[in-house]
Amino acid sequence: MMKLISLLSRMCLFLMLSLSLSYASVAQSLDVIVVASSSSELSTLSRGEVRQIFMGGTLSRKYDAATFPIGDATRILFNTKVIGLTESRIQSYWAQLLFTGRSKPPKEFTDVTALLEYIVNTENAVGYVPADTRLPDNVVVLYQR
Repeated sequence: MMKLISLLSRMCLFLMLSLSLSYASVAQSLDVIVVASSSSELSTLSRGEVRQIFMGGTLSRKYDAATFPIGDATRILFNTKVIGLTESRIQSYWAQLLFTGRSKPPKEFTDVTALLEYIVNTENAVGYVPADTRLPDNVVVLYQR
């Protein structure tokens, strides 16, 4: 009976350890980084500056924002963690900006590779990718959340 209890205790400990390690791995993948070409004049951005670029503020006139399509998991994460708004609120905001002609929304890409290629080849382009993305040498991280 004692051996059975000891075995069950070890199994519980192993299960708890496994779950905590997998949670840490998932938690890390739930971060996003904002990137630009290494030839860009930018070295860092604050959260407010990132918001301006991606939400049609004054910095969006100087920098081209690159994003993912509506419904993409990375976009949802970026919008909630960095921008601080839900997708529906962002869509409503952009509808107003487009109607008044004040700004244009970020350029959309369906995958990380295409977005990074755009970042590297477009002067003053800024985009975001999952934090665990392997970045090419000619891309720099400007902001991490």
